[in-house]
Amino acid sequence: MNDNLELFQQFGKRHEAKENKVKEVWLYTRVSTKDQKENYSLENQKKAAELFAQEHGFIITRTFGQTNESGRNDFTRKEFIRLLTEVKKARIKPFAIIIYKMNRFSRSGGKSIALATELVDEIGVHLIEIVSEIDTTTPKGRNELNKRLLQAEEENINKLEHTVPGMKSFIRAGNRLGMAPLGYTHTGKKVKDPERFSFKQKIWVNETGEKLRLAWQWKVEGVPDHQIIKRLEDLGVNISKQKLSAMWRNVFYCGLISNSLLEGDVLVGNHEPMVSREVFLKVQEILKTNNQGYTVVKKAEERPLTGTLRCKYCGQKLTGYEVKAKGLHYYKCNVCKGVSINAQTSRRFKKKTGAHELFVELLDSYKLDKKYLDLFEKQMKKMFYSLENKNSSDEAVYKKRMSELENNKKNLEKNYAFGKIEEEKYRSFLDEINDQIRELMSKYDFQEEDVSNLKKYLKETIDFTQNVSKYWVSGSVDHKQRIQKLVFPEGLVIDTEKRQF
Repeated sequence: MNDNLELFQQFGKRHEAKENKVKEVWLYTRVSTKDQKENYSLENQKKAAELFAQEHGFIITRTFGQTNESGRNDFTRKEFIRLLTEVKKARIKPFAIIIYKMNRFSRSGGKSIALATELVDEIGVHLIEIVSEIDTTTPKGRNELNKRLLQAEEENINKLEHTVPGMKSFIRAGNRLGMAPLGYTHTGKKVKDPERFSFKQKIWVNETGEKLRLAWQWKVEGVPDHQIIKRLEDLGVNISKQKLSAMWRNVFYCGLISNSLLEGDVLVGNHEPMVSREVFLKVQEILKTNNQGYTVVKKAEERPLTGTLRCKYCGQKLTGYEVKAKGLHYYKCNVCKGVSINAQTSRRFKKKTGAHELFVELLDSYKLDKKYLDLFEKQMKKMFYSLENKNSSDEAVYKKRMSELENNKKNLEKNYAFGKIEEEKYRSFLDEINDQIRELMSKYDFQEEDVSNLKKYLKETIDFTQNVSKYWVSGSVDHKQRIQKLVFPEGLVIDTEKRQF
């Protein structure tokens, strides 16, 4: 047999490396925290990527990330998910995704290796680490990048083992982790403003906080959130509905600390409380009643007890309705069958059976015993002077705001006089400032009560305690419901069979 194989060499199989002609790459950048984002770490990653692409003949066609997202959980990162989604559906795939360091890609260990494998094997897109210039185009490079992904997870675990216990101890010592919320000034080791650096954390209520203090009091008094936002705006504090809602629920404002690292515990903080715990709990009760702090009731003149009466059996509020054919009004339970009562006593009945007449009889029993009237009057005077002191505090805040507006007005007029501002802008700003001044002046008039009228107020109040039913009968539906809420804040259970409250 002829051992000369030269004629057969043409049939030999060779491994031919395919040159990827696509020079387009995508860039993914990430930092873990907002602080890293603001100290130009993202910008450094981007600059390094642009230099790398220029040196290797790549063109960066799309950029993802550019924000702070924790690398511990891949599928809670919005930008990371967007990257994976876009690369999967792209008709023309990029040659690779370039990352500054693999720990920027992910810190989830085995899960991140699975994602990298899917990118390379199924989607056909490589990964390149910029700092080492290692990529997944060779088995060795791929293995090395997988090692780096596992190392990133290990770094994260070690970091948590060292930092979390320290963070827990820091919080349990009464300190705040992270910046203090609106209304507080914060000094400590980890602050952005160098002037507020301190080796010991200190947090206190600032000027904005003094105005927010009024908001808590207004909330307790039943002022709805949209009015509180407007009042704060008049005082120079802009707060959104969402932030105000979050404030009501944040125990930090009453001097306490809550953090997920405390595993459900709430501790006393070292910071200055903005409000008392009693006020905080009162606000929570208001929030339970209604998210806006007021009770929603249908105001039908013929059915004022709607929203006050409750079913004896299920505790649900009775609803009012009208039988139009007869012109009669009733209250009924929508849950329990047969629970219903007429609003007014029918003419054919001599005995009072209507809910309204029964309610008037009940109110008649709510009279202050005459032997307590002197003590009651003394207590009312004490409350009055206490409120006067609070109003004085409120007035100081308003007057300070008024002074600020007057100064703004003077500065505006000065700038206009020296030609630093155009007339059109001057007129516009002047009108705006004058509107704010007029509104504040109207609130001064509203808040200032004449102490000389104290005797008159006391007489009217005492008369009310002796004639609650009379005021209910003669009042409008709004007035009736205010009395109902005052006397029976939790509502009133009625037995419709026995006609008893």
